Amino acid sequence: MEAGFSSFPQAKFDEFIKRLQDETPKLPKQEARLAQFVSLNISSLGLETGKSLAEKAGVSEVTVGRLLRRLGCDGMKGLKQLLREHYSVTTASFVTDGDIPLRFVETLEAEVQGLTNVFNQTQGDNWEEVSRLVSASETIYATGFQSIRGTVEDFARRMALARKNVHFLSAHDGMLGEWLDHGPETAATTCLILVDVVPYASESLKLARLAKSQCRSVIVVSDEYCHWSREIADAAVYAPSRTGLFLESTIGIVAALSLMVDIAARANETTSSQRLVQWKANSKKLGLF
Repeated sequence: MEAGFSSFPQAKFDEFIKRLQDETPKLPKQEARLAQFVSLNISSLGLETGKSLAEKAGVSEVTVGRLLRRLGCDGMKGLKQLLREHYSVTTASFVTDGDIPLRFVETLEAEVQGLTNVFNQTQGDNWEEVSRLVSASETIYATGFQSIRGTVEDFARRMALARKNVHFLSAHDGMLGEWLDHGPETAATTCLILVDVVPYASESLKLARLAKSQCRSVIVVSDEYCHWSREIADAAVYAPSRTGLFLESTIGIVAALSLMVDIAARANETTSSQRLVQWKANSKKLGLF
């Protein structure tokens, strides 16, 4: 699949951090306090402005500028440039150019932390089960209710490009007609991927239990408030949603679902690539693009 390489040498930022840590014991009190904060928050430096960095470290903006210049960096502008040169394409987007309003900076930090939480779940037995079910199940059904339904429909379409036998399941519209001809042996080869967020649909728990009673595998992708998924599902992924926005964020949910599509595609890269070529050909014949 795709691979990316850093466009710049990565030594400069590493040298900056090493010098910062070496000099910390020798610095004046306020600068040492700031240096300690920077050392402990390297991963989120790209989100900061001089003002926000000063506020969080409990020092003045003048102190921020003084410390950076002492370390050979041309203020926050120079620090941002070092960050751009250090990080690969995948993380460069976390570096901000201007003064983002503080409430949006806090939201951005919360979103990044939420995404990090999702990616931290991509290890261990639970994720191995997610990978196995997404790759090896004969048929996948994806379902979601209420406000999350559209997201799940999009996920099902994307998953269908990566592998065969993927269906969006609408328990209301189709009344589970898709499951009528399945005996226990056939049902055991299927997997239900159920996505739900607050306010939870009453059907979600019922559908998960029904699927398990019919010997189907179940993966639940939810926000952090779903209390039953671990108990019932074969695998569960949680995506933090409280990021300070008017409504709970679904960015983590989308990331988790995107990772599942990637897993399915990588399980058989030749087949998934052929499916993508065929999809483009069909779309071209229909004049869709």
